[in-house]
Amino acid sequence: MPKIKPTAPTRKVYIDYLRVAAVLAVIVIHVTVKLYNKFGEIDQISWWLSNFLNSASRFAVPLFVMISGAVLLGKPMSTADFYRKRAVRLLPAIVFWTIVYTLLQIYLGMDVDGFIRFLKVDLLAEGGAYVHLWYLSMYACLMPFVPFINKFVIGEAPSSGDLAVFVAIIGIFFSLNTVSYFTSELGGIFMVWFILFPWYMGYLVIGYSIDKYGTFIGARNCTVAASIVLLAIIGSWLNYYAADSLGIVNDHFVLSNTGILVFISSLCIFFLGKNSESVLKENKIVAKISEASFGMYLIHPLFLTFIAPIYKNYALPGYAYIPLALMATSLFSYFSVRAMRSSKYLRQVC
Repeated sequence: MPKIKPTAPTRKVYIDYLRVAAVLAVIVIHVTVKLYNKFGEIDQISWWLSNFLNSASRFAVPLFVMISGAVLLGKPMSTADFYRKRAVRLLPAIVFWTIVYTLLQIYLGMDVDGFIRFLKVDLLAEGGAYVHLWYLSMYACLMPFVPFINKFVIGEAPSSGDLAVFVAIIGIFFSLNTVSYFTSELGGIFMVWFILFPWYMGYLVIGYSIDKYGTFIGARNCTVAASIVLLAIIGSWLNYYAADSLGIVNDHFVLSNTGILVFISSLCIFFLGKNSESVLKENKIVAKISEASFGMYLIHPLFLTFIAPIYKNYALPGYAYIPLALMATSLFSYFSVRAMRSSKYLRQVC
């Protein structure tokens, strides 16, 4: 009898749409945050627009992690294979983009004192050479645990070798905590970058769970969509209350990635994508943006740094600047990543 070739896994088209939504949401957050921080200084239309769009986009990073859960979990893979094929891919990106954004800050005029603060605060304490690179540090801490989470979801007992690796990983984090204690006591530098990832384990597992069992929930798309809009309205009103009554102008004070409102909205958006799986059609543009989404996340602040002064230099109202900056940043980021991915070397970092 002729051998039957195994069928290739069906492409999850809805994942492409969710990746596009996530990367555009990240760009929206970074475009609007400076206007949001100008509460009381700019016109109310511009501030409320930035507030609502920022509030509605806070699902961005949780959605990326949930997508990872849907893609990585539930498949038989040895711990060694996972580290070799998946985890090590992060290292070139971390090194490359740390260098890029360090050079950017030097180009923008970082002096010696600023450089020392950069080393202490940005790199050592917060784990990123630029405001968005905390994600790489968090993700790098999360990845070593993925093979063990995967064994949990597929019901496979870890081997003695797996347990030895797990203990070694735990030992590394104990060591980091000891270093953090000393840097905090001796230098006033509290390392936080390696303690963020446990919150995102929940998003990882829930992404897998919705991907596998989401269709059994039975909620209607219109109900889920209305819930997403309602959560954005509630979040933007709470932002206004915090700014106006408490004097706290901070876009993640109420809407933290680890807060209940963002948690619920992220679940709703992922579920909406999964629940729309049967009607979403494969689209070449969506697929290409999805493929470039990781690189777009990493490179977009580079362009936004040079686009943002348009708001001040040309005295644009915020409601005109936001769509202009969003479109320009997205397009420059996308086409730059497409060009980078044409190189076999640069492909590894985006």
